[in-house]
Amino acid sequence: MYTILIVDDEKIERNGMKFLLKREAEEFQILEASNGREALGILEKQKADILLTDIKMPYMSGLELARQVSEKHPAMKMIMFSGYSDFSYAQSAIRYGVSDYILKPVDPGEFSRTIQKAVGEINGQRKEQMIQTRQQDYLQRFFLQNYLYTGKIEGEGQWNTEEWEPYHYMVLAETSSSFFEVEEEIFREKLKAEIHRNFYYLNLNAGESLFFFREKSSDYELLCRQLYQFFWQNYEAQCCFAVSKEIQNFQEFPQVFAGLEQLLEEQFYQPGKHIFSLEAQEKEQQDISSLQDSELLKKILEDIHNKDMLHLKKHFRTLREVYHPEKSYSEMYVKFLFSSIVKGIYEVMDLPDEKKLSREIDRLYRCRHLKDVLDITEKAVGDLEGFLAENTKGTRSEVTKVKNYIYENYQEDLSIDMLAEKVYLSPGYLSSIFKQETGMNLNRFIKGYRMDKARELLEYSPKKISQIAREVGFSNNSYFCRSFREHFGMTPEACRKGLGKDEEAAAEI
Repeated sequence: MYTILIVDDEKIERNGMKFLLKREAEEFQILEASNGREALGILEKQKADILLTDIKMPYMSGLELARQVSEKHPAMKMIMFSGYSDFSYAQSAIRYGVSDYILKPVDPGEFSRTIQKAVGEINGQRKEQMIQTRQQDYLQRFFLQNYLYTGKIEGEGQWNTEEWEPYHYMVLAETSSSFFEVEEEIFREKLKAEIHRNFYYLNLNAGESLFFFREKSSDYELLCRQLYQFFWQNYEAQCCFAVSKEIQNFQEFPQVFAGLEQLLEEQFYQPGKHIFSLEAQEKEQQDISSLQDSELLKKILEDIHNKDMLHLKKHFRTLREVYHPEKSYSEMYVKFLFSSIVKGIYEVMDLPDEKKLSREIDRLYRCRHLKDVLDITEKAVGDLEGFLAENTKGTRSEVTKVKNYIYENYQEDLSIDMLAEKVYLSPGYLSSIFKQETGMNLNRFIKGYRMDKARELLEYSPKKISQIAREVGFSNNSYFCRSFREHFGMTPEACRKGLGKDEEAAAEI
């Protein structure tokens, strides 16, 4: 659809132009004005693509109209029509940006050629604008991802960070499948209609995506339940979600994002849970101190069973704050409580010296002071931490095996569950030790390696981009191209030509 404004003080002339325009293949929205002053009033309210104007009119001539339009609407195509006697006036309008002239009486063939030329130029401008918008969007995603992962702002002058200040909540979504590669193009608009709110969507890799929201007063845990139902009911994709607390400013983004990544690791310790909240986590930490002894002991024993040192140390600190030497307690109850912890620890460690547990329990019950009971229990916690650390050293070979498997099979559909099976570890434990060893989660590591291989092939191989996409593990070619641009800040085609920045209009695939 193109909008054209016809300006002529003669109605019969305007009707003639409208008749000729209806014969063109394109669809036009036609506006009319009888003089230049009226035309400017119309353009203040509605945008037009083409201005078709006579030269001699009352109140304001076509030349003066062209001068003002060139200042206020420089992208508009301007065509003048005139008789032979005032053709010299029309020529003087070149400096105002008038691109073509049509002589009266109007020749239909000349009219059509002139209109088609203007339409072609408009299409070119629209295509260029679309390319520039797309390039800017890719660069924005590239800079945003780097900022989230590194905390460093790059591309100053190319990236307006102030645009991110209105976003106050993040939701990180993760799935063990490659859902976000296969379905990304489909679900975004459908999701907006489903949840009745706008969001900014940032894909991180085939298994992870990040949503940014502006609303402050909203129940985001309820929103995550909606998201979970949406993905499961529409695509049978089972996702886990981590929602941030309110973000005050853009500088908090990297820290909040790191917190969401860490929070999602809870899914491996709570397999039936799909929604995690930073705010709820903080509240839970505040509520721990008010837990009854039995509930706190239960949590500590769960931590021991899950080999979750982070929560074990936190819960044990809380227990130590409850029981301290300045207060009076039932001696037998206290010894029972802490001996349960010691017993749980040494059973998990499965020590070859079976008598050590009996000796430690006996020593604890012989204690005459609470401080000694606490010290024995704390030593057991330290022994478990050392045991797990030593065990982790042994599992470095498992991390190496997983990395080698990725290097050799990066073109396959890789998931945490499948990789964990290869090295006989639980997905949660593999995820934890892999991040400790490499500094990044498995999904990010896999994507990074695939992107590096793709870049290598683009620079040194004559293969088509679509073929390279398949060879590095992407089933969706369009998704590969977007991911490449967001990862490196340039198109695959620009990379192939050795350009330092994204200068290509579009990759030819």
